Amino acid sequence: MSLPRRSLLSLLGGTLLSPLSQAQDETVLVVRHALSQGQNAKVLSYEQTVLQLLLDKTVASHGPYRLEASEVVSQNRAFLQIQSGEIDLISAMSSSTRERQSLPVRVCLYRGLMGVRLPIALRSRMAELDAVSSNAQAQALRMGQVADWPDTQILAAAGWRLERLPKLATFPEMLRRQRVDLFALGATEVYPIIDALPDLGVLERWLIAYPAAFYFFVSPQKPILAERLRKGWELVLADGSFLALFERTVGAQLTRARLAERLWLRVPNPDLPPETPLQDSRLWHPLVRSRLHQADGH
Repeated sequence: MSLPRRSLLSLLGGTLLSPLSQAQDETVLVVRHALSQGQNAKVLSYEQTVLQLLLDKTVASHGPYRLEASEVVSQNRAFLQIQSGEIDLISAMSSSTRERQSLPVRVCLYRGLMGVRLPIALRSRMAELDAVSSNAQAQALRMGQVADWPDTQILAAAGWRLERLPKLATFPEMLRRQRVDLFALGATEVYPIIDALPDLGVLERWLIAYPAAFYFFVSPQKPILAERLRKGWELVLADGSFLALFERTVGAQLTRARLAERLWLRVPNPDLPPETPLQDSRLWHPLVRSRLHQADGH
């Protein structure tokens, strides 16, 4: 669940300095970021670590940097701040609207796995709900999703019964009151959240999957930062450091999720921008490639 604003900013350290950023301050690139709005601290920590990896790899070519964390706001508000230049960088799932509002850096931080959604339910109802075996059965259930997440629009377009929630923190109580039957989170984020909620559990037999990309988005007023990040991605994909960080951070969660053993209920994503680099096999998890992209003809 989301942490209170002050706790979250405290955990992230507010302002972080790169090892070389003790140089003259006027030469330092300041990156005002609002990473992964409304998500849990472990997810935030991973995304910030990826950002630092990209910037560290480009210190020699682009100079020192300093990160400054902004306050936590809704995703929609964060994209308005990006568009206006109030902040420089956010991380989020892509959509056509979001790519028009910002400069997308088109390498998915989660290798496509944020579109692989694991259903969450009351433990007392898990056996009942794990018996789902088709899209039609799943679509008849009441699914909770955060109103301004792209996932909500994707599922609504496919005909799912949705309850739109104002923020992530409300979903446990909605499940407890049985206002919704299920809530779903990405395979790389779900367990740190659910492990703190003993009356809730992650279903084990099926999942929901749609093509999705989770990027860094940069303010249109900071094109130099966007180019620096693209250069950083080239370097970390070539030397293996990103894949090592990914496996070290989320590998245990993926093992626990047993994705290959589940029934994948595939859902189309009509708002996936056509520029999404689905053909670049370096950027996607092998299961995402085989179960989603190749199945859809990409």
